[in-house]
Amino acid sequence: MKFIDFIESKIAQNELTFTLDEVKNACGQSSTDIKKEIDLYTKKKYVFPLLEDFCLIIREKDRDFVQMDICNYIEDLGRFLDKNGKYYVSMLRAFAIHGASHHAVFVDFLTVDELNYPFSKFYKKEEITDHIKYLCQIEDNTIPLHKGYYRTDIMINQYFPPEREVPIPPKTKPPEATHCQYELQFPFPEDEFDAYLEYKTNRKNIWRKEFVKEKKGFYFSSPSLTAVDLIYENAHWGCMSNVLHNIQELAEVMTADDICEVLSWYPNNEVVQRLGFLLELLSGERTLIEPIENHFIEIGLKEIRLSDINPDDDPTRFIDKERNEKIKRLAKKWNIKITFALDNDLDFPDYLFDNLVEFHAH
Repeated sequence: MKFIDFIESKIAQNELTFTLDEVKNACGQSSTDIKKEIDLYTKKKYVFPLLEDFCLIIREKDRDFVQMDICNYIEDLGRFLDKNGKYYVSMLRAFAIHGASHHAVFVDFLTVDELNYPFSKFYKKEEITDHIKYLCQIEDNTIPLHKGYYRTDIMINQYFPPEREVPIPPKTKPPEATHCQYELQFPFPEDEFDAYLEYKTNRKNIWRKEFVKEKKGFYFSSPSLTAVDLIYENAHWGCMSNVLHNIQELAEVMTADDICEVLSWYPNNEVVQRLGFLLELLSGERTLIEPIENHFIEIGLKEIRLSDINPDDDPTRFIDKERNEKIKRLAKKWNIKITFALDNDLDFPDYLFDNLVEFHAH
């Protein structure tokens, strides 16, 4: 089989990725010959090599676009990087899927249980720029996969969600929050939403999003898991203040069931303790806070810092006096030691200078 015939057969099956081994077996050619074919058809914009041996297939109708939709390749990439297929779309990308509206997301986030792929094959020598070197140096458990317009941060999660003890029925829809303070309005007809279905899966706090028209789908983190991941990885965002608006918006779509599910398996109680404090500060929704309060009745609250980042790395901000007192009160309740100023552009509006106080709770 010729390489171009292989590509066309994949498109006919609505499969838009391939591996080097896959095309070698189909075409009966050596790795060297196949790589030459890939280079040739990359120039023609038929394929895009995301990794040395994992490529995207660009359909003719998509060649005028900057990049293909994430649903067409992210699941194949997750299964390729983790041989056990343990992956989920996470962090800011999951935050956006849950209807967050605060800002655009320009980087995709893919979390895997184990990375069964050598870093040496992520980049060719000519692709390793100073920016890539910098990103690789500052991240301990994150590998930036930045190729052309494709930006995906691969996160390795030591707290990967377990499977359920009792499987749930297929196509089980996740519960909807009943405490939303706002509803997003879209100028689309009602039946448009049927093209993007969401279901719970047999792995705790992992949901599935299906794109009916594309006949594709992928796993992504539930609102509660997205929140604890953001808190756990707060250093990735520069400081904890930079994820406050994310937690606040995620609280709008969280449910008590989702919180309880996280509490049933998530082993890092310090992260859960921070989540309880932030939910009460930013949301105040009792149905979300009570399960976390009950969780700590037996094990108790240890004194912890809100963030382990050196406070010298965090910018000094100002907040109003009323909010200052609320932070102090809740920090005492949750036994949280705050060593930097909290600032949230959604919930802390600008005030006249005379009404501002600098806050450092120790």
